[in-house]
Amino acid sequence: GQRLGAKAWYWHFRRYISDALNCCWCLEQPCLAKCVDDGTNNCFLIHVDDLLFAGSYSFWTSKFLPAVTSKLNVNYTELKENGSFISFLKRKLVKIKDGLLLVPGTTANKVVSYFEKFFGVAKQQKIPCDGSIQNDDKSQRLSDGDSKAYRSVIGLLLYVARDRVDVMFAVKELSAHMSAPTVCALQKLRKLIGYLKANGDLGIKLCIPEFGAGKWKRGGEKFWNVETFTDADWLAHKTHRRSTSCAVHFINNNLAYASSRTQRVVSLSSAESELHSMVSGCSDAIFLRRCMEFLTDDEIEQWQWVDNSAARQLIERQGVGRVRHLSGKILWMQSLVLE
Repeated sequence: GQRLGAKAWYWHFRRYISDALNCCWCLEQPCLAKCVDDGTNNCFLIHVDDLLFAGSYSFWTSKFLPAVTSKLNVNYTELKENGSFISFLKRKLVKIKDGLLLVPGTTANKVVSYFEKFFGVAKQQKIPCDGSIQNDDKSQRLSDGDSKAYRSVIGLLLYVARDRVDVMFAVKELSAHMSAPTVCALQKLRKLIGYLKANGDLGIKLCIPEFGAGKWKRGGEKFWNVETFTDADWLAHKTHRRSTSCAVHFINNNLAYASSRTQRVVSLSSAESELHSMVSGCSDAIFLRRCMEFLTDDEIEQWQWVDNSAARQLIERQGVGRVRHLSGKILWMQSLVLE
């Protein structure tokens, strides 16, 4: 019922706003739209009944806001002077002197307080986890009450981890125990909570972009560039021996997105695990690049960085050669490099 209602609302709003403002919608991300007015791209992103608008203030006040409020009840906030903020999907966007500050809506203090309410005081820690978080866990299961509290804490951490690259991997590993939390998993969670207690809240600063200025790639031909850094740990998890793929994406030296995912296959070499990580990161980067091209009407340069020479050599060649048992997505990467 909720899914059908969200779908019906989306198409109702899309048809209405498209007729009122002559909007065009992104093919890759159907919730992303833009309206061109006096050569300015005015963009907005919708998520059910929440909407985030970015564009000229005159278009917002004279056209967009009157069109929406004429038929709908709307509550809104605006970014104005430095220090003002807006909230969208449990995130805060704070305006600062030289850019924006992206702050998780769920604070570290809230997570720590909720954990200590059920499991006692957590000591401060310097790191969120250590290598033992990937050891085989055969410890005793928690009681029903403690299991429920464990899941609630992880639920809060999942919101925090979206914008906290430092705890993303630890939260991913601990969330794998939500179906059957154990004593050992609770100990690892206590260490993570101690790290949050020691470091507090962190935000992502989004600076005003400069022409062609990337993290490592400087002075490109295009104004915008998307840089992706990928890596993988080979057979690190002692239980299922599947590697973890990680990727960090920058748009003009600003952190845009990061991911930490368990691979679905057991890689037989470090190069193979790196290749799976590259494909995962490249897919996300292509999505980001196409959304940026839609928003800016500019061609975006895309770069991918990897530290494994064997994996890089495989995707810079054409065809499989003497290599056996390769997935077809490797050939897909080869075609992208060729293009």
